[in-house]
Amino acid sequence: MAFEDGSIGHPIRTCIGCRQLAPQQELLRVVLHGNSVVPDQDRKLDGRGAYLHQNIECVDRAVLRRSFTRPLRATTSLDLEQLLALFK
Repeated sequence: MAFEDGSIGHPIRTCIGCRQLAPQQELLRVVLHGNSVVPDQDRKLDGRGAYLHQNIECVDRAVLRRSFTRPLRATTSLDLEQLLALFK
């Protein structure tokens, strides 16, 4: 996608924690594996993904708002241990 100034656009995603738009490269992708939310740092895991800024504030907001269920199309309660371990 090219803009009026000739620059080429990059994929933009929304952080599910703070709801701000950011370039995809700046965000951490998480996927649902079983009932666990797993960080996908290499962006190679299969399945639907959701995006978060790589800081604990956005993760905490997403947990408080229960923001993982809808984008990941989860139907059960989710295990966030692997994701939270990344920030400890």
